[in-house]
Amino acid sequence: MVAKTKHFQPNNLSNDFLDTLLYEAYYYYDLPGLAVEIGSGSDGTAYRKSWGVKNIQTKEPLRPNDIFHMASLAKLFTGTGILKLWEQGMLDLDAPVAHYIKEFHLGDPLSDKITIRHLLSHTSGMPDVTDYHWDKPETDRDALMNYAISQEMGNTRLLWPPDENKFSYSNIGYDILGLVIDRVSGCSFEDYMRDALFEPLGLCHSTFFTPDRDLSEICAPHKKNPAKQTVVMPHYPYNRIHAPSSTLTSTIEDMGRWASLHLNRQVLSSESYRVAWTPVSTVPNNGEKICLSWFAREQNGAVLYGHEGSDDGFRSSLWLCPDLDAYVILCANISDAPLKKISKQIFGEICPQST
Repeated sequence: MVAKTKHFQPNNLSNDFLDTLLYEAYYYYDLPGLAVEIGSGSDGTAYRKSWGVKNIQTKEPLRPNDIFHMASLAKLFTGTGILKLWEQGMLDLDAPVAHYIKEFHLGDPLSDKITIRHLLSHTSGMPDVTDYHWDKPETDRDALMNYAISQEMGNTRLLWPPDENKFSYSNIGYDILGLVIDRVSGCSFEDYMRDALFEPLGLCHSTFFTPDRDLSEICAPHKKNPAKQTVVMPHYPYNRIHAPSSTLTSTIEDMGRWASLHLNRQVLSSESYRVAWTPVSTVPNNGEKICLSWFAREQNGAVLYGHEGSDDGFRSSLWLCPDLDAYVILCANISDAPLKKISKQIFGEICPQST
């Protein structure tokens, strides 16, 4: 852990360094658009800028307050929504999922042993989604329930028993958590997230229900074609059956507020943060740990908590460091943008090697 005497002050991070690093990342990685915010819990936003365009066809400049599809950063919100219900005594993290969704059964008898905690920590043994059907989105109120009892779920088998506590990333697990929120709260997943998190926390540009937005307001999704040219993707990545795992749309300003509130322990109770940030299992191949929703890693002796997001046409990255009271958020409107690499470079300046 980094000593408190090395407390980071974001305003002391060189803007010239950041401008050069981030412009070069935008330029050399050939990104259509890149938005960045850096700040702290105590001092708020220290740096917020954007480069490039919102849509390569219209050439509309990307502004720092433009809306991005946040992809898997959605899971941090879904996990927090579950912990809110746990704080209120409305659910038990170690209860089987089937206790809350009686209809939930995979094509595997061991699925009855999957708990809420297993889903939060990607240790249920459930596989990942293979086709999000972005080209055939469902938008009706019963989409999550229909997904939970679908033939796709009925044919799903576990990779291993849940009690082996092995990590395997599963968007399916988080979509089922969204249905748990629906059942326990008595309102739709999207309405609960709005009423329990977005509105109370002042995240006024955030929603899980993309049909409420005019798609022209959101950054367009891009990819590289076979000729390595940047083009707009034919389908926007939205499907209500994957809302809890993937469909948050927001701005870096809202994400910065979200990170700052967590640094100040203002979203959950102290006990909930202890639970949420306690490692549960090891992530193979990269040295990270999975906690409850949050991934944890060390960089130069400092512990960071965060998440990466990746969907067709978008990348996102959010990491915060309670040791140094700092956060870094990046969003790009193209697949395969190396945002985690860029984030690590920034934290390399924020968390210089201890001596």
